[in-house]
Amino acid sequence: MALMTRKFGQKKSAAAAPSSRIAQAVSTQHATPRPLRGTAYREASVVFESGYSLRCIVLDYSKTGVRLRFPTNEVLPPRLIVKAAAVGVSGPARVIWQHNSEVGLELI
Repeated sequence: MALMTRKFGQKKSAAAAPSSRIAQAVSTQHATPRPLRGTAYREASVVFESGYSLRCIVLDYSKTGVRLRFPTNEVLPPRLIVKAAAVGVSGPARVIWQHNSEVGLELI
């Protein structure tokens, strides 16, 4: 039995319980809440610096950013101009994240 203890180690202590790790992760969240987001399914477009324009759909938006979906997987430049008059969002934006056909933009 001593061989089994050495091979597999000791039991985890109570301090390493998952609930304590979860409590620690929850306590380190940001102090400022995220801005409220409005959900929409409205047409929009993005314009590259070269003048090339792509049509897309606004999934949700806030005063600081917007989430868009394109009909195909697109590779976007780091900065572009978003035009979503239907939800009152337009102006320069920066790509924060991109996954397949969806993209998250920060309005700048």
